[in-house]
Amino acid sequence: MAEETIQKKSGAERQAAFLISALEKASQNDGVLLNGTMKQAPRFYDKGLRVNPVNALVMAIHSDQAGYKTNSYVMFNDTKNRGEAIRKGETGVPFVWTNNSEYINKENPEDKISRAEYKQLPESDQARYKTNPREDVYVLFNIDQTTMPSVHREDYDKHVAQFGGMDGGLQETYLDKNDKAKRMSVNQFILNMRDNLVPIRKDATGIAHYDGKRDTIYIPAQKNFPNYGDYVQEVARQVAHATGITGRLNRDRGTMQKEAIVEELASAVKMLDFGMTARLRPETMKELPAIIERMKENPQYAKEVMRDVNRTVGMIKKAESGEKIQIIESPSEKRQQEWAAQFPIEQVPEKFNAVVMLKDDEGKWALAAKPESQPVFAVHPSKEDVSLYFDVIKNDHDGAHVQEFRTQMAQKYYSMLSKGEAQPINLFKSQASQEALDLISKVNAFKTKDSKMLLVATIGGEKQRPVYVSQDQWQRLWLADDKQDYKTHLAATLYSDVLTGKLEAMKQATSPKVDGTPLHEEQEQRDSRQQVAQTENEKKQEEGRRNSPEQKEKERQEEKAKEEATKAETKAVAAVALSPVMKQFMDLKSKHPDALLLFRVGDFYETYQQDARRASEVLGITLTRSNSYKGPDGKAAEMAGFPHHALDTYLPKLVRAGERVAICDQLEAPRATTQHGSGEHKEEGQQAVKEMVIPAQKQEEQQPRGMHR
Repeated sequence: MAEETIQKKSGAERQAAFLISALEKASQNDGVLLNGTMKQAPRFYDKGLRVNPVNALVMAIHSDQAGYKTNSYVMFNDTKNRGEAIRKGETGVPFVWTNNSEYINKENPEDKISRAEYKQLPESDQARYKTNPREDVYVLFNIDQTTMPSVHREDYDKHVAQFGGMDGGLQETYLDKNDKAKRMSVNQFILNMRDNLVPIRKDATGIAHYDGKRDTIYIPAQKNFPNYGDYVQEVARQVAHATGITGRLNRDRGTMQKEAIVEELASAVKMLDFGMTARLRPETMKELPAIIERMKENPQYAKEVMRDVNRTVGMIKKAESGEKIQIIESPSEKRQQEWAAQFPIEQVPEKFNAVVMLKDDEGKWALAAKPESQPVFAVHPSKEDVSLYFDVIKNDHDGAHVQEFRTQMAQKYYSMLSKGEAQPINLFKSQASQEALDLISKVNAFKTKDSKMLLVATIGGEKQRPVYVSQDQWQRLWLADDKQDYKTHLAATLYSDVLTGKLEAMKQATSPKVDGTPLHEEQEQRDSRQQVAQTENEKKQEEGRRNSPEQKEKERQEEKAKEEATKAETKAVAAVALSPVMKQFMDLKSKHPDALLLFRVGDFYETYQQDARRASEVLGITLTRSNSYKGPDGKAAEMAGFPHHALDTYLPKLVRAGERVAICDQLEAPRATTQHGSGEHKEEGQQAVKEMVIPAQKQEEQQPRGMHR
């Protein structure tokens, strides 16, 4: 077998399989995850190459499961150079090597340069580039898988004596002459963490924990733990936890299961460094079945966990080497502190019923806010503040923090308006003349069952066809102090062509006639009197109809239906505009309301909202929520998905369940990357429904025009 380079995806999947296997064994082995015989950390036998955290985990798992004496590994070609060979039938372990030798232009992906070329650029030009890492995957073999034990027996025995573990199974509490050295190593680790990463203090309560307000780890005395190994690993867990806070690695803490397994695996890497056994907490053991199921179901989830482990241990090792790890204050936090000092709370409204960023009729961003018990105000904020606003909304996962930020931005512009430093704008008036507004007699805005926002108006006595309302216009409706007046102005904007035609017709009807004969003038007077009489008669009939019990009941029912249809939207004023993915999904869903829509996003088919709930029920896949995707109600959208290559597995299940399925694929390459409910995906590419799949029992009900697969 020759040294081989494996496809990146294959290597990642194989590493995930090793990790899942170790977790499954730990659930049956009293929580022991790896290194029960206390071998030294994974290494290359004959090279000084660095072994990153996830590679170390996988190598240790491979060694444990096969019962090898050390965690030492070689590549195939290196065995040949020493006159050795890989034993027949042996299976190696995947080793991922990240190559950062290439840089890519942030604005032009086609522009790629080498590291040497990058270093020759001026700093101003370097800022335009970022690393373009490439992952190469190789196969490694434990030295016990080679002929070394027989060909070079003396070298092998010396290596096992230096780096091997202890015979006789689990030895985590065993004390020997090396124990003093291990304790010194652990004590030095704690000192390095305390000095360079996070304060560590003794705790009298008996519970190890991280205090976020003080940014301090509290650890009970060693005697409170069953053994020394448990004490050391708990310190490592708490240090791993402290690396994930905002200002350090800012790990997504929305999923506690994911955070727990990242801390467990990161601490296991440190236990390997100490040559000690790694265990799982009892609390993690309870969540283990769900974690394993999630990893099996979604390879991207396992990949994210391993990436976070590498980042976490990477920061810990920087602190071990003496590098000071400072909490980096985000630009939004710094700006908020400046605002708090510049606009004291007692000088501006303390509370706002709504603060929202939306576009005006000219497409410019406007900040609209409604102070408690005061009218709504709106301004055009600076470009910097618009950028900051959406940066916080997108990246800050702390709801209270986001609300505080909205309030402070509203306070800033309220103060500027009061001092005349900003100009107010009116988002609730149109450019229509009063003559045009007088033609609009009735306006109703509502939302359909498929979430379309519509408006219908009666103009010049004629009921018009409904027209679509944009998200920004809909948000303004619920912000307006006088909603009826705004609806009239909105109708004037949306029906501007109708109003223009009506006004022109009125102008022509009232213009003077060329023929000025007495007979003509007499006819005009008769026509005028008839028109007045007809108008009066119509008014009386309309008034009688309006006051009739039947009409009043009908209007009451219409008003009730309208209130029920729009009740859910009262919270939309504080919601972020739909992401490009959700906009496309809602548009396509409106065209196929009776179909379950499989929406292609990168390497996954995703479903959202009601489709996600149904897909989760039928397919048994996990239903999640993501703050990166907002529904029309402003809340995190429900999501469920599966890899695109598994379509032929899941599609028949949906069809057998009686679902009519619309398959949506990308028509062009995506243009942005986003953190997704199922992982990291590409988005914003143009998409369309390419295929419809209909259950057999429903095909006879459809038009026979290629609607079934």
